[in-house]
Amino acid sequence: MNYLIVMPSSLLKQIKHFAMSRHNQRKAPFFVVEGLRVCREALQRRPEWIDSCVVSDDFLENEDGNALFVDLRANGIRAEIVSSGEFATLALTEGPQGVILVMNKPPQEAPKTLPAPCTLILDQVREPGNVGTILRTAWAIGLSQVWFTAGSADPWSPKVIRSGMGAQFAIQTHTFSDLHEAVETFRLLGGKNVWCAMMEAEATLFSNDFKPVGSAIVVGNEGNGITAPEEGTPVTIPMPGQAESLNVAQAATLLLFEALRRTQN
Repeated sequence: MNYLIVMPSSLLKQIKHFAMSRHNQRKAPFFVVEGLRVCREALQRRPEWIDSCVVSDDFLENEDGNALFVDLRANGIRAEIVSSGEFATLALTEGPQGVILVMNKPPQEAPKTLPAPCTLILDQVREPGNVGTILRTAWAIGLSQVWFTAGSADPWSPKVIRSGMGAQFAIQTHTFSDLHEAVETFRLLGGKNVWCAMMEAEATLFSNDFKPVGSAIVVGNEGNGITAPEEGTPVTIPMPGQAESLNVAQAATLLLFEALRRTQN
């Protein structure tokens, strides 16, 4: 199938401006998705968010790539085809796969219900890779929401999108000014117990004192921990080995799957 390669347009300039800085990415009303797998996930789950796409000419030579392009066009999505050299100037990843979607950010609304089996709050978790991994874990256990406090990595940044592998298309994200506001909202919606993941605590991940189901679980910043631990009850993950600490994404994974396990007993 032959396609016409277009000259650089306002869409390409828009993507390049977006890629220049994290500030531009946070302020933009859209976000950018790269790669065949994540773009396919976006089309399957959130086609209404997709504004437009850009593909490289060699992407269309791949059977899966061409099929995705055809599906995008069939959904009425504006598409532009550029040379592989031009596409390389747009890509935010090393070894780009040749497809970029420009997607509108969903409106930010206050949560109206609490998710099951628990409410996860990321308190100034700043590493995009950690945030994306946590979102994917939350998706895996069936959470419908993840809450953030200001200062956390942007859930719509390219690095978080890549590491989340499509989790953002299945999970609602809500951002609060600080942990106090998040906890206050949790309690207004009927939540009771708040658990703060800490290095030291009487309650442990495995103890009967830890009751995660129906509760909020807070994990904190990679270096400084939770900003206001007095908002909840400390809970720790036993570490009989010599490691100083766990990565925050690892800790969140253990806590979330323990909450899931307890719903099945």
